[in-house]
Amino acid sequence: MKNCNKEVLAVLQIDFDADLNWVDDRNRNIAKVPGAAQRYTPGDIAVAGRPGIWSWAVIDEVDDPWVYFRQVTAEEARGRGKLVVAAK
Repeated sequence: MKNCNKEVLAVLQIDFDADLNWVDDRNRNIAKVPGAAQRYTPGDIAVAGRPGIWSWAVIDEVDDPWVYFRQVTAEEARGRGKLVVAAK
């Protein structure tokens, strides 16, 4: 991609709000996500968190509206699929 002396801005899309310190007794992160069963299936990659503190996440279980996930590195997330979505 040619820059042409223009500033390039990358924007991170957080897929769902999550407190990344909240875990269950199996040490998985938990988030309440309305409509989770229609949006996610186990194995999906998502970005969880809040502006300023976020993580790549692999969805382990969906029990609508609860999503159970584990935080992973960008490298592990990249190994599971495409990490870029088209702007709407």
